[in-house]
Amino acid sequence: MDRVVLLTGATSGIGREAARKLAERGATVLFTGRDREAGADVLSAVRAAAPESGGEFYPVDFADFDAVRELARTVRTEYDRLDALVNNAGTSRSERRTTEDGVELTFAVNHLAPFLLTNLLAPRLRASAPARVVTTSSALHENGSLSDLDAVVRGEEFDALDAYADSKLANVLFTRELADRLAGTGVTANCVHPGWIPGTRLVRNATGFSRLFTSAASLVASVAPVGPFESVSGAADALVSLATSDEVADVSGAYFDRRERASPAAAVNDEELRTRLWRRSAELVGLPASVPEGDPLR
Repeated sequence: MDRVVLLTGATSGIGREAARKLAERGATVLFTGRDREAGADVLSAVRAAAPESGGEFYPVDFADFDAVRELARTVRTEYDRLDALVNNAGTSRSERRTTEDGVELTFAVNHLAPFLLTNLLAPRLRASAPARVVTTSSALHENGSLSDLDAVVRGEEFDALDAYADSKLANVLFTRELADRLAGTGVTANCVHPGWIPGTRLVRNATGFSRLFTSAASLVASVAPVGPFESVSGAADALVSLATSDEVADVSGAYFDRRERASPAAAVNDEELRTRLWRRSAELVGLPASVPEGDPLR
């Protein structure tokens, strides 16, 4: 496999494992993370897995949209092709925090940053077609609501799990709208719930029985996946499959539960909501609403 793949959020968890697996399959793996030391460690693992394929680590904080723009410029300068963009970076905050622009941090990192990066790299993806965009979502998107989008953006009446669910619903809505906008270009867009991962930081935001159950089930799943819980390796396989498998080469606009296509929340079928989210997202990151048709870096 001679592919160039940009994978965000790859210095821990499923991102780290996916980076290694992609390298083993011969891909040139470009990946991001906030921790430089962890990034150097993953880069060594990637290069050891496939010395001939290379790889590169970019330290990026996805709460900083200028850093996201710089990442896009660098990738487009250093690589003349991009076969897959895997939007995996994400966060879950136990307390409300905002960016300098007043955007709630969970929404900014989990939705707006990948929205911005994908649109900035869309010209390179189109030029490299067939190409793919894969975004890590969550089954929790079914609990999300973007009916009051501005309240979500500001983080009003903040609740950690609600904020996460809202951001994951935004991921699925974005994927469906992106697929429509990229139709006929040779670039597909899909999203995936990788399963509940042992050790996930979401556990700390659960309470009472839910916390005890989730912690216990995660411990079991770390030995052998059970029910909705998944191993880190199995979750990484889901990302790698969507980014590389011939079986999904022509699939676009779909939501996957691990490696199986599934039905997302009914809200995803709301065309008005998808359009409203797209336009508001473009405003918040300073892009024209017409992207990815144009080239916002020119």
